[in-house]
Order: sequence, then structure tokens, then C-alpha cells
Amino acid sequence: MTAAISGAGQAPDAAEGGGGAQSVPLRALTSPPSTRSRLLAALTGRAWLLGLLVAAGYVALQLTASSQWFLYPDSYRYARAAEQFAGVSREQAHLDALAAYCTTRADAAHETTRLSPVPVPDLPLGTMTAQDCEARWALSRDITTDDPRYQAIFSSRPGYPLLAAPFVSAFGVTDGLRVLGLVTTAGGALMVVGLLRSAGLPPVAAVSGQLVFLATPLAQWGLQALSEGLVTVTVLGTLWGAVLLSRRRPAAGAPLLLASLAVCAVTRYSTALVLAVLTALAAAALWGGVREARHRWTGVLAALAALGAGVTAVVMSAMALPSSTTTLQDTFTVHFSQPLVPDPWHRLAELDGHFWAHWIGGQATLPTLLVPTLLAAWALCRYGRGLGWFALAAALTGAVQVAAHPLAQEADRLGVLMWLPAVLGLPLYVARAGRRTAQPGEKAEAAERAGTEVPALSDTGTAAEAEPGAAAG
Repeated sequence: MTAAISGAGQAPDAAEGGGGAQSVPLRALTSPPSTRSRLLAALTGRAWLLGLLVAAGYVALQLTASSQWFLYPDSYRYARAAEQFAGVSREQAHLDALAAYCTTRADAAHETTRLSPVPVPDLPLGTMTAQDCEARWALSRDITTDDPRYQAIFSSRPGYPLLAAPFVSAFGVTDGLRVLGLVTTAGGALMVVGLLRSAGLPPVAAVSGQLVFLATPLAQWGLQALSEGLVTVTVLGTLWGAVLLSRRRPAAGAPLLLASLAVCAVTRYSTALVLAVLTALAAAALWGGVREARHRWTGVLAALAALGAGVTAVVMSAMALPSSTTTLQDTFTVHFSQPLVPDPWHRLAELDGHFWAHWIGGQATLPTLLVPTLLAAWALCRYGRGLGWFALAAALTGAVQVAAHPLAQEADRLGVLMWLPAVLGLPLYVARAGRRTAQPGEKAEAAERAGTEVPALSDTGTAAEAEPGAAAG
């Protein structure tokens, strides 16, 4: 049996129309593949299996590679709270968290000295040994300040320490927090696969989004003993729930959306509030801009996100949780070590002006975020079927976090969600390319089963866009 193959799959001279479409033996296109080819096809056709292999490989790499992983001052407070949640006394929790903090930072400093080409002291100038570090703060109640206003900022965000408590109990402070970082990062990478599959992308394209995720600061900060990894997971869960609802799958979408916003609120309520508001606005924009999304479940999505924002705001007010003004005073008084400033919002506006000018200059010099984001934005606008609105909500959430704390040394961490458009948008190119490449072979197999000739395919992409879910890729 033969079939006429034309369009994207034909030879250049045939495409000119001189001799018409080439006649190609169909069995040459559909001959039984080798065992290796069948294994590869089975692997690439199962997104979760491939995603699990990628995640396992990433975890193995982190366990074997030399790392500069260490505890930050915030990590010390999270570790102390985790131990207290596990039943350890406040005094012992302080000592355990302090020992982990001092040891990991001293080890990281020792690692740095090993890279020097000339002999240097055991530790860089100004760096304390682990013993000196522990001795300095052993009798203190905190390594920064015991001011109740500062401590309230952390005690009002118990989500990450609660999650860390069983890990710390099982593995100790240092190993427990590191294992938790691996779990949240690998989990976030797998959630990217699920989100993109729900958005209509094929397995290989969904896993390519996972690879982008693991190659960005989203994974880097997710590994640290900080709340960023858990917050990223909750943001991905919120977006995944939004995608499911917008595609008429409320049974899975609504619980995932609400649970993700709830965990985000317990972990960092300011982020949850901003994310919920922006998700509601994204749903409204989706309703107005995408014809296929004008159904009741998109309206339910907007209502649920608005409800999440309202509940978060009410709880913040009822429980008198530290407000944005409190965190601004913390910033401008160096953790309340100086008198309160009378005009924190005016100072924030000035600092934001200086910071964003500096940020734009940095991106002009090294546009590591700007270029992939622009490429992803074009793909999301062209093929995303509304996915871009949810990616924009996540990116703006990160931008708002940076604008609220415009500190150059913390911007990469606080603005890490600004990488999500690249994670969700760049895989659309892979899906588009894969669909164009796979179409002729898929059509040929279907034709062989039906006993008919393969129809000619256009290389304009029209046929691909007409298929179910094609616009998502």
C-alpha cells in the first residue's frame, strides 16, 4: 500500500509542484520499531513517568554535587519554630537551631577558602568559626533581635515550620531542612508537569517545562531552608487549580485552588492575598478575552479566588497580624534597632524608584530573566489559550513582593515567582514543534489502520490548530 505525503513532509523538489506529491511506501513510515525505539516512545508518552525520572535525577545530582547550602538567619528562626512544634523546649530549640546555623555557615566559608589559588586562613576575614558563632549567641534569645514586633512577623507565618517539624524530628535540623528542600523542589517540578498537561500540552513539552523550572532560581531557592519552596508549590497549585476550573474540571480544580491558597496564607499571608486578587483578575480577563473560557466555571474560579482574598484580609484584620506598615518599619529601622520612621510609605516609593532603575539597568546588561520571559510571553499570547493570564498573575505576585521590599540583596529571592512565565510559556514552543513533526507519522498510522491514503497536510499550522487542544501548544 502506498500513500501520498505532501506539504510539510515532502521533499523540496516535490514542494515546488514540478512532479506532484511523492509516492512513499507506507510500510517505510510505519515499519515495526526496534525495542529501543519502543522503549523511548513509551517513556516520552508517559509524562508522569518521565517527570519522575527527571525529578529523581535532579535529587541525585543535589545529593552528590558539592553545595554551598547553608542556613540563613530566617532559616534559624524557622528551624527553632519547627523544633518547638515537635515538642522541644524554646531554650533547647534555640541551641539546636543555632548549632545548625553556625556549622553550615562555617562549612560554606571553609569551602570558599578551598577555591583560593593562594594560601589563605582557614576562614575569610570577618567570618567566625562555628564555636565562636555558638558562643556569641548561646545566651541570646535570637541571633537578630528579640523585639516582639520582629518576632511576630515570623510567629504569624507557621506554615513552613509546621511542614518542617517532622523532617527535623526524623533527620535533625540540618539534614531535615535539606531533605525538605529537596522534597518541595522535586514536588514543584512535578506540579509543573501536571499543570502543563492539564493545559493541553503533550508529555514531552510538559516535561520540558519541568526542566526549565529546575534550571531557574525557582529551584535554587526552593532548595534552601526558607519558605520560598513551599510558597512556590502553593502558587503552582493555585495556577493548576485555576487551569482545571477554566477547562471545566471543577471536581479537581476547586479543591486544589482553595487548598493551595489556604496553605499559602498560613505560610505567607501577604503573598496569598496578592495572589488571590490577581488570580481573580486573571479569571475575569480570561472570560473577556478567550471565547472558549466563557462558561460558568471560569466565573466560579473568579468567585473562589475573590473569596480567598476576602477571607485572608478578614483573618489578617481579626487576628491583628503584622501589616505591611510593620514590615516597612522593620526594613527602615534595621529590625527595630533604630527609631520608627514617620513616613515609611514615602520612603518606600523613593526606594522603589531607585531599585527599579537599577534592576532595568541590570537586565539591560545581562537579561537572563528578560529574554526568556519575552519569548515565553509571545508564546503564551499566541498559543496559550488563556494560560498566559495565570502566568502573569504569578509573575506580578513576585513583582509586588519585590516592590514591597526593594532591596537589591533580596530581590532575586523575593521576586523568584517572576520566572513562572518562562516555565509555563517556553514549553509551548516544544509542543508546537512536536506537533508539526509528529503529524505526518500519526496520520499515516491512522490511514494504515483504516486502509486509506494519507491526506496532504499543510505546513501553515492550520491543521494543528484545528485539533483538540492544539491552541494550547
